[in-house]
Amino acid sequence: MSAAGRALITLACCLLLLPAAAVGQGSSSALQDWVSPLQRDHPLAGVIWSAEKGQAITPDELLRALAESDVVLLGEVHDNPDHHRLRAWVIGELASRRQASGETGPAVVLEHIRADQQHVLDRALTSRRAMRARDLLEALEWERSGWPSAAMFVPLFEELLSRALPILGGNTAASTIREVARGGLEALPAEERSRLGLDAQLDPPLNAALTAEIERNHCGLLPESAFSPMSLAQRYRDAHLADVVLSAKEAHGAAVLLAGNGHVRADRGVPWHLRRRSPETRSVTVAFAEVESGGKDAAAYVPLDPSGAPAVDYVWLTPQAERPDPCERMRQRYEKR
Repeated sequence: MSAAGRALITLACCLLLLPAAAVGQGSSSALQDWVSPLQRDHPLAGVIWSAEKGQAITPDELLRALAESDVVLLGEVHDNPDHHRLRAWVIGELASRRQASGETGPAVVLEHIRADQQHVLDRALTSRRAMRARDLLEALEWERSGWPSAAMFVPLFEELLSRALPILGGNTAASTIREVARGGLEALPAEERSRLGLDAQLDPPLNAALTAEIERNHCGLLPESAFSPMSLAQRYRDAHLADVVLSAKEAHGAAVLLAGNGHVRADRGVPWHLRRRSPETRSVTVAFAEVESGGKDAAAYVPLDPSGAPAVDYVWLTPQAERPDPCERMRQRYEKR
């Protein structure tokens, strides 16, 4: 048994957290060929935690749960390559299971691609010659998009293209997001606000939690006056993503959303809109999180709503990506203004 396996079993005995089945075994061992360099030897790296069961589960157990859903929401830390690699594996396995049962799909909706870029995706999928992932990312002008390097996303797009899965841009135009941030939801046409369900308000505790998250993510550098516009823009993006996901599910039988962990939170993110607009739709959420030095309680990585209930169904823990201090970079950017 590997040193990582022994560490996991030891931790299970001490904390009653991690059964040995959680350790990658057999076909799942390749899932722990980590790309991210930090905390690879952490005892929780590779663990999949079920918030409902309060215990670790195997990749196969996770796949069985996901395959029973109409919509699967897969979160991410944007610049962690292991998150993109693992989600490619999940999507490939789900596609294989659907194909084996005579079904197509699932359709894949990405936060990283705008809806007004859909024609680029459609052209790639209907081209007479197979388009490579790098070519598609170049056609999408990925390196100008503000997302992490295209190279990080190549394995994910290779999986989508090789299986000819429907790919949909879930984000809205940046100009529209800016309009909402400046003028509130009234900047949108009344018909769109109604269709997206934006007339409904988040409960005050959820709205306060969203505002607090925005402040944390911006390192306390934003004036308080910026919080409300940014929370409205976030809600608009979540509603738009949910709209594309529902359309994808109707057209293709099942859908997978790839988005940041904040967007896939069940308490106030995309699932909140899915429940209001389509309560019969079965959805399940997986957050992908990075282990932290000293953080050896897997349950503590589960995000909670204001009442203390889990805000996701599962958390898949990975090593940390290496990155500059984001707050320092943000301070430098603000100082240049």
